[in-house]
Amino acid sequence: MNKAKRVLVVGSGIGGATAACALAKAGLETHCIDVQPARSTVGSGICLLHNTMRALSEIGLAEPCLDSGLRFEVFKQHDAAGNLLMSNPTPPGIGIRRPELARILETAASEAGAKLERGLSATSVTDRGDRVEVVFSDGREAAYDLVVAADGAYSKLRELFFGSEHRVWFAGQSAWRFNAPRPPEVNGFCLYRSPDGKRTVGALPTSREACYLFFLENSAQHMHWPDDQLDVLVRERLDGFSAPVIQDALAQVTTPGQVLVRPFDITLVPAPWHRGRIVLVGDAAHSPTPQMTSGGGMAIEDAVVLAQCAQAHPEVEEALLAYAARRFERVSTVWNASLQLCKYEQDPVPNPQRSAALMLQTYQYLGQPM
Repeated sequence: MNKAKRVLVVGSGIGGATAACALAKAGLETHCIDVQPARSTVGSGICLLHNTMRALSEIGLAEPCLDSGLRFEVFKQHDAAGNLLMSNPTPPGIGIRRPELARILETAASEAGAKLERGLSATSVTDRGDRVEVVFSDGREAAYDLVVAADGAYSKLRELFFGSEHRVWFAGQSAWRFNAPRPPEVNGFCLYRSPDGKRTVGALPTSREACYLFFLENSAQHMHWPDDQLDVLVRERLDGFSAPVIQDALAQVTTPGQVLVRPFDITLVPAPWHRGRIVLVGDAAHSPTPQMTSGGGMAIEDAVVLAQCAQAHPEVEEALLAYAARRFERVSTVWNASLQLCKYEQDPVPNPQRSAALMLQTYQYLGQPM
């Protein structure tokens, strides 16, 4: 396998758009496609921890994210009434709205020279050994040295090239999320716990003016909710949380479209993360539970490291082996910590101190180089 010169990125989410930017900056001819016809303007927020900001700085995108989001350096725990129970410093991170992060990443990819096309999918992907031949949904055909599968947790390319055994499985929790104006006290990662410790509400800043709140719900199987009742259902689930932060935020929720619900469907593909000239990044390789707020961050690190390896190694196979060697232990450590936190929250007798200790320990681990 010769060094990659022409690459196709399938998916323009966080991992895909970052990969398109990083690979283009590394000098590769980069084509990025997404089946969605337009970038979504709907979404809550995302936390970019210190390690993610370091990765973004490698490709010149830390400052735009800082300009759009809000920096924080604290992890706080409260009771259901909003009384502060514990406050711990954390390495600096930022909160930012997902649509705003998507805009920054896609704009940077285009400015770096990547060709981005929306409303387009790959209907056929064939690895010929010396190249990958792709047929697109509009009938066009093209050949690439490398195909990056950034098509998310339910990746079709992963199933095609890695098999169905790596499909996602349900981790026993779902998250309810909604946006709200930011009160001054939401100046970091804030948790609010019910008296029995079995329910948790979180709040994260996404800008100087805004934040988002989330509620974690346990269930043995996927739950299904009527879309036109989500605003009513989220109020029912937050009954008993009298903290002003939560009550003031709920007062802003007046339509079901303001509430997003997502089950925690997860997977971790063993290394290596490539088959021939097809390589996985982000959720396609490792979809975690969100307890460590690191799913997007790990995808961004993947993209930056993949570009570094593609630039540094003369052969595609060598580059892809180096990529997985640098990523798997780090990703699996964070993935396992997130899942353990998820399991802790499903214990019959929750132990918030144990969860906080693991979270802070993993924050410190993330300080190591990617």
